[in-house]
Amino acid sequence: MLKRALILLILALSQAGCSIEEGGGAYNPVPLTDEVRKELEGLKREFLTIEELTVGSGSVAAWSRKVEADIEVRYTDGTVVYHGPIWMYTGLEGDVFVHNASSRAGGLSFGQEGIRLGLNGMAVGGKRRITIEPKLVRGGLLVQGPQRKNGIGVRQEKLIVEATLTASCIPVLLRIPGPGSGYFIEREIRCRDADLPKRDPNDPIWRFY
Repeated sequence: MLKRALILLILALSQAGCSIEEGGGAYNPVPLTDEVRKELEGLKREFLTIEELTVGSGSVAAWSRKVEADIEVRYTDGTVVYHGPIWMYTGLEGDVFVHNASSRAGGLSFGQEGIRLGLNGMAVGGKRRITIEPKLVRGGLLVQGPQRKNGIGVRQEKLIVEATLTASCIPVLLRIPGPGSGYFIEREIRCRDADLPKRDPNDPIWRFY
């Protein structure tokens, strides 16, 4: 019954000029150039130590994806900084805006590039231990509430992150035209799993996908 109601809603919205689609607006994929890939792989090699604890079998955390994970972040003396869920958008146009516009709790601040890079290349269901050198401990906040004022400060010290990847997917949008050339609503309504890219077991751990 619910499925039928959803289909009828989609048909009604389509007749009204609405659309459900991937990409668009702030969600458009940004091309990953060879130069950018080389730079990111260099950062992974030099400033991250990645241990594969469990190899996952689902979608791979990659560029132009929304990525979600459960993580524990601690300093080298064992002090836990944060334990809980995170989510982020990578390689999408305006990904900072998309992330900040959400009222969802448990987000990771955009500045934590070391965690972002450490998750890249994981498959859903996989688990990693990521050691991040201070050079990549940026931004200074792990967000646990709906707004940055609820965040947790992070010292620019070496961090150890244990992460289990729970999702890597392509956002699907509902777009309802508004006055002029803009949209009255442009909202993510679901996130689609992707078969590609696939990780080659022979690839180095620092490869960027």
